[in-house]
Amino acid sequence: MQRAGLGLLTLGIGSSQSGWWQNRLASYHQALAATTPRKLALLIGINDYTDDANLKGCLSDVELQKELLVYRFGFKQQDILTLTGDRATREAIETAFVEHLIKQAAPGDVVVFHFSGYGRKVYLPQPEESLVSGEPERSLNSLMPSDAILATKNAPVTNDLLEETLLLLGRSLKTERVTFILDTSFHSTGQLLQGNLHGRSFPNPAEKSGPEELAFQKQLQQQLPSSKPFSGTILAAAQPKQVATEIAIDGFSAGLFTYTLTQYLWEVTPANKIYSVMKRTAEQMAATIGTKQEPQFSGDKQLLTYYSLPSNLIKAQGIITRVDDDRSVKIALTGLPANVLEDYGLNSCWTVVGSPQSEVLQILSVKGIAAKAKLLNEPDPQAIPLQVGQLVRESIRMLPHNLSLTVALDRSLERIERVDATSAFSGITAVKAAIAVGEQVADCVLGKIPATDTEKLLASGQDTPGIAPLWKGYGLFTVGGEALPTVQGTVNEAVKSAIARLEPQFQKLLAAKLWRLTANEGSSGLEMSASLEVVGKTSRVLQERDTRPQAKPTMDSLARTALLPRVPIGTQIQYRIENFSDRPIYFLLLGMDSSSNAIALYTPQTIDESALKDKTSQLQQRCILPGDRLIVPSASDPLDSMVSAPSGLTEIQIIASFVPFTKTLEALSSIDYLKGDKEQILKLPNPLEVSLALLEDLHQASAVKSEILGGLTDVYALDNRVWATLSFVYQVVSSS
Repeated sequence: MQRAGLGLLTLGIGSSQSGWWQNRLASYHQALAATTPRKLALLIGINDYTDDANLKGCLSDVELQKELLVYRFGFKQQDILTLTGDRATREAIETAFVEHLIKQAAPGDVVVFHFSGYGRKVYLPQPEESLVSGEPERSLNSLMPSDAILATKNAPVTNDLLEETLLLLGRSLKTERVTFILDTSFHSTGQLLQGNLHGRSFPNPAEKSGPEELAFQKQLQQQLPSSKPFSGTILAAAQPKQVATEIAIDGFSAGLFTYTLTQYLWEVTPANKIYSVMKRTAEQMAATIGTKQEPQFSGDKQLLTYYSLPSNLIKAQGIITRVDDDRSVKIALTGLPANVLEDYGLNSCWTVVGSPQSEVLQILSVKGIAAKAKLLNEPDPQAIPLQVGQLVRESIRMLPHNLSLTVALDRSLERIERVDATSAFSGITAVKAAIAVGEQVADCVLGKIPATDTEKLLASGQDTPGIAPLWKGYGLFTVGGEALPTVQGTVNEAVKSAIARLEPQFQKLLAAKLWRLTANEGSSGLEMSASLEVVGKTSRVLQERDTRPQAKPTMDSLARTALLPRVPIGTQIQYRIENFSDRPIYFLLLGMDSSSNAIALYTPQTIDESALKDKTSQLQQRCILPGDRLIVPSASDPLDSMVSAPSGLTEIQIIASFVPFTKTLEALSSIDYLKGDKEQILKLPNPLEVSLALLEDLHQASAVKSEILGGLTDVYALDNRVWATLSFVYQVVSSS
């Protein structure tokens, strides 16, 4: 609480806000125990299982979670136990849970258990009567420790940690403030790769559980009252029929769920309820992978994440992890979105949070989330020297000019098809490289679209579908393997013809990549908010975004929606935007609809058509004055704001700046059919041109000094103080 109070002074909150904060802190203080609870954590990460089925990101998950708990939630280093690699055997995990958590945690203490590794199904032997009656096989979920497969003279023996055992261990704790984070999954497709991502479901299920595990489970059951339920919170990486995946960033790998969860918890402030955090995690994951992996949780929606307050209430996106001397440090950029990290440019700048000297650190090199940085200004001998654990916040973002797509070639393509595809991509300016699936980071996947059973039946001309797989042409998929809506090809289409057909789609994907790179809700200095709302008798807020450090979600409105909002076709929606800054702001709305079409908000000039001849743009610069709010689209016709078919994912960016978007509006105005007299959201046929103009506008508005650019001329230098990009992701579903 003292650190929170110091945070108020650091932020310079005026008297008009200080009362609000004092009331907020007082309510937190009353909600939590008067004495500070002890915070204990057991973190498990296992990469190595078998030579042909190893994972890469589980040890990184442990480090991400540990840094978050220590530097954001105030856990003590000595109260966090990690078991990784060969040390994470089944017996060691269960022993550590008993010794480190059960024996130490008192009522009211906070406990966190994290597991990253493979999961799978353990099938139970069926009695003969079940086989006769045709009952489905019964199975249990299990976590695979490092010794999950024990070699014996006869056959391998399963040695998994059953999910049932984990719940029994949770019930054995004296405290109810328990959080399990499971970045694993149990449903297997029989494949290690899901699109271009590695899955965390072991491809082969187990036939029976090990006797030692069953004996330990029985021992726990005998010690527990049968009526005591597990009352903690479980955060799971995927739904029951989905596969959890890993992402890679320049040699750094991590679980998609763990990275997205911890990234958001780094930048969010003040403390958020678990529902709000999981909702944002689900939305950000959908922007990366589609709907192939949606997280889930069980527990009270109103509880604070990890049952804890952050150790401070200041926004940050990273932390100093090592100090080499008074001017050189290493930073963990754990608060940046993964897609931004993949193309993060050198000479980007970060400020030390809470430093009265406005110390600025400039990035010299980046590898994954690890960055080397130097202090731009001369160190002040009177100032506190740079220290490990100091929080940092992004101030200037550098993005290279020559951004393009990397396309992964799916294993469904034959060798000659991959050769032809690689050759064809050399003529597509939006694509820089084609790689084999699973080799490195990609933006999308090119593969064959499998025919449905009905299509196979029709093609075979027989009573039963043919044995050989049939395809209905080539298509594009998300990195997680979800098909993107594209113009359909034909069964006999050549791969070169397919790539030529898909060229407009590559331009759309590159355009979306560019405007996603401007996402900066956690670091923007432009104070604003935006919300997505359903209009009608049941008007409600579906999503909220806010750049202000003291903002909190409207739980009453949000609590009735799914983690990833589902919006039925035919629903009328609107965006409410509010300016909390002391200057007017200009804004744009860009996005991709459920048909994978680029779309934009079109607002015509309110002048005579004849006067347009002397105008560089036939569109208005939408402006919001300080303290004002507006709703878009502003047209009175409900059809202009109605969600249309087909079903699928929609992603919208609301981008605001203190400086008008001159070049962007010129690019929008170059479209012949964008005419009319009312504001509406329309399909955008030149999305790449618009995206490049947007980056140029933000670069010009930022006016970053030449000494910071360091001679670089082929970059966009974006100052977080002058712009904000807020992202909205939702799923369009059938109205039925």
